[in-house]
Amino acid sequence: MFRKSMVFLLVLTMLLGLPSGAYAEECVPEKEGYVLDFSTEFNDGNLNTEYWLPQYLPHCTANTAGSAARYKIENGCLNLYITKDSPDYFGGQPGSADPDNLLWIANGIQTWEKNHLHPGGAQQREVEPYEGYATQYGYFEIRMKMPDTGGGGYASWWLIGTQDDAAPDGTGSVQNGEIDVLETFFKSPGVFEPKVHAWDDPNLYEWASRVELDGDPSDYVNEFHTYAMDWRPEGITFYVDGKEVAQTMESPQYRMCMILSMYINSDFSGWDEPENNYPIEWLIDYVRVYKDKNGYDESNRLTKFERFIKDMCDSLTAFWHRVLSYFQDFCPQCRQFFERLLSKIPALYRTTNSNISKS
Repeated sequence: MFRKSMVFLLVLTMLLGLPSGAYAEECVPEKEGYVLDFSTEFNDGNLNTEYWLPQYLPHCTANTAGSAARYKIENGCLNLYITKDSPDYFGGQPGSADPDNLLWIANGIQTWEKNHLHPGGAQQREVEPYEGYATQYGYFEIRMKMPDTGGGGYASWWLIGTQDDAAPDGTGSVQNGEIDVLETFFKSPGVFEPKVHAWDDPNLYEWASRVELDGDPSDYVNEFHTYAMDWRPEGITFYVDGKEVAQTMESPQYRMCMILSMYINSDFSGWDEPENNYPIEWLIDYVRVYKDKNGYDESNRLTKFERFIKDMCDSLTAFWHRVLSYFQDFCPQCRQFFERLLSKIPALYRTTNSNISKS
């Protein structure tokens, strides 16, 4: 009976077309032209630790309490949060005179971990490798509410290279680029920034954009919205609620893992602790990754020369638009000036003629 049940479930899974890697927790909506590769829906009340490590870059700090994730899963959502008494990531203390011992709070979960992962953090202790989920290319989507608590800090959904080319001791990798799908600052919920950081990758260039969201910023705090990126060999396209908002012409050429994290007193957002309203909460409904049914063609990637030509064309186009915009603004002003001048000519003629008559 058990064997028949297992066969039935296997056949049902094949008919439904669920991912063979078992990354999907449950059935999720199909996306036209894509197949589901990874899904965390947060509906069962527990974090799936088979694919998510409840720590934030633990190899970068000797303070285990500071790297441990602080979260709740309730009402079908992941709630990453920071409270007034959250431990410092490095073990620092408020008011320290030592700049390396200042209060710095980080909280997050990630799908991959190993020694020397991510060049932005220095190795502080040895850790056991963790391999949850990593992939190359795909349509990545998150449904979430923006944190809005004021003060310094930000939340980020980002990807980093798994550094499969590293030496046995974990060093020497150039496959360590970074994609920031979004960085949203607590004091500016109506804005987010997608970015690409090259780090040691010689084939990547630094890239950043600033996206101002449509409508009232409070809507992105009070309601769920989707944020996504379509990562392909030829570049990355970023979306909000299905609308394209930014694009880059290049992309990493290797596997990457995901990190969901939030920070206070980071170097990027400043320290405005007195303005923060605790708890600082980030609500996430789901995280999904889809793959193009037709695969990914590496020949679509631009060469450095092609990228240079496209950059030049884009710069010239942008310059031409600025010139047109200037003259569109300038010409009406000129027309208004001459209209006012001409309107004064009859009065000027009458005044001059009157003065001549009197003389």
